[in-house]
Amino acid sequence: MTGTTSRVMLLAKTAAHGSQVEARLTNDHTVPQMYLRRFGWQRKPRSKQWFIAARRVEELGQPFEANVKNVAAVTDFYGEQLEKLLCQLEGDAVPAFDAVLEDPRGALPGPDRWPLKDDLRMKMAWWIAAQIVRNVRQRRRLLHLASEGTGQLAVPQSIKSLAGKDLQVRFMVDQLARMSWSIFSRPWGLGFSDLCLWTGDVPVVVVNGHDDENQLLATSFWDVVLPLDPHRFLFLPNWSDRRDDPQKRVDHLLKMDQGIGQIISAMVFEAADSHVFCHRDHDPSRHLDLVGPRLPRPWTGETGTGPSWVIEYPVMEPGWTIERRWLTEHPPPQETSESESP
Repeated sequence: MTGTTSRVMLLAKTAAHGSQVEARLTNDHTVPQMYLRRFGWQRKPRSKQWFIAARRVEELGQPFEANVKNVAAVTDFYGEQLEKLLCQLEGDAVPAFDAVLEDPRGALPGPDRWPLKDDLRMKMAWWIAAQIVRNVRQRRRLLHLASEGTGQLAVPQSIKSLAGKDLQVRFMVDQLARMSWSIFSRPWGLGFSDLCLWTGDVPVVVVNGHDDENQLLATSFWDVVLPLDPHRFLFLPNWSDRRDDPQKRVDHLLKMDQGIGQIISAMVFEAADSHVFCHRDHDPSRHLDLVGPRLPRPWTGETGTGPSWVIEYPVMEPGWTIERRWLTEHPPPQETSESESP
């Protein structure tokens, strides 16, 4: 992929050491490698190389294997300083991911790990907010709004020098703290899907409001979905669900039985900019019924409102979990024997 804007850092040697000039570009990941590795595999035990099955959204029938470090990467997309900030947020969030996903007693964490403690919850909220504002689709949306004469961002004077004229950097700086607080303060649902999940280059989806001009309001009001690995996901229920169901006003666990998990993968597909990703042994594609439209891309001339979702689910009883073996084992399809046939 080619970045929309590019900033080149020039390192010039002094005249005493010659007049050579070296260009140094950053290789910026619009989706964190630490996150994509949870959908990837290693060819050799303890190898530092992780691989993932990738698909272009226009060519779902043609998956290809790619190194995690080479997907969702754009040359000099953020610039060196902002890339360092995002890497810091990623490193801070790792213990939160581990607390949620690595409980040896079950595929869903026990009461001592869920709900997350406030310090881990805060770090994961910052990470989620960063994924909403950092991706390629967000940049294209902002540039399109600017070209239409809208989307002007109110940035405090004290940080204008940091943000400069880059629309996405200005947007990120202005929105990140407020959006992370909105996510932190909402009830979280942690779910397990019987059907395998994929993720995409837009991993966090604001359901029914993903491209709303008021991103902060949309993130506060609508469902928010994030696949965490090939069978688990985070689901933040919308305002009306929280109003009508007391169990969804607090953190909770849920399970999407049988093929219902395709809803999560369909949402990711609809919002993806160019690619979706999955584990080679957890490929949901043959079970998906992707018949509806994707979210429109006004920057390409597409119009329309896109798909709309209403999601209902029961909350799991406290203390329940899922056996960890179902993170890797897949039961064979049920077949009806002749003796059971009507």
